[in-house]
Amino acid sequence: MLLHVALVSLTKEVTLAQLAPVSAAIQKQVARDFGPLWNVEATIDAFDRLEDVPVGYWHVLLQEELPNGAAGLHKRDDDKQPFALVGLTNNWTVFLSHEVLEMLVDPQGTLTRAGNSLKSGQGRVEYLIEVCDPCQSSRFAYSVNSILVSDFYTPHYFDPVKSSGVRYSYSGQIHGPREVLDGGYLSWFDPQTRHLFQLQMDGKKATMVDQGEVPFDTASLRAFSDRVSADRREAIINGGSRTGLLLNASTDYRKTARIAEAKPTAADDAQAAHAHNLRAQLEHITSAR
Repeated sequence: MLLHVALVSLTKEVTLAQLAPVSAAIQKQVARDFGPLWNVEATIDAFDRLEDVPVGYWHVLLQEELPNGAAGLHKRDDDKQPFALVGLTNNWTVFLSHEVLEMLVDPQGTLTRAGNSLKSGQGRVEYLIEVCDPCQSSRFAYSVNSILVSDFYTPHYFDPVKSSGVRYSYSGQIHGPREVLDGGYLSWFDPQTRHLFQLQMDGKKATMVDQGEVPFDTASLRAFSDRVSADRREAIINGGSRTGLLLNASTDYRKTARIAEAKPTAADDAQAAHAHNLRAQLEHITSAR
């Protein structure tokens, strides 16, 4: 099934003209790199306003900042359709790619893979399918059309044993199953305790973290993981991961550009209603900070 993702900037710092080349880069990444490995087909399109997005598209929205300093969040709207939020940072193109790829693999945030726990004595657990989190730092990203996009792991990432000649991440910087790179993390659910655990890497230091019990009424395992992992995303934003960031003139939000305002496009009632509901939900998320 062909999926459709809409990218919309809700900040005046990034215009449609600046967002368009990022959309093209992520489209190429999905079609050339990601889709063949994960058996996904999708279109990635940039729109000027929420009201311009046709019905049936999943939204990935860029805005000034997110609650708790997060760089990206996955949500579901009132119609149970997935959408994601990305905060405006110096590596926003990486996190935009990050959220798109994770949405395409697991739109509802519930997909897991069973395997033996990394925590000694824990037994079998359910690993969350978050294809970019173990390699989320921009230092492991790669360039498409001179724009930096997120690295991601392949379906072999959860193989039971390491094999020679197998690609575990697209860039090849992950060298074996369930390996986590500097600045990244891997999450899993322990069905016996209902707790979410994470392996977090800082340099060569590995830390096992118990993030607590997952509430029965939580929207999804990934939503809970996003909430308790805000500090990890913030560390990536504020840390050394900005070094070497590739932003061309069209994607650097710090550069000012004189661009004629686009004329409003006609949107049907369904599009306008969906945009109105999504804006109301965004206001609720922002006010809850």
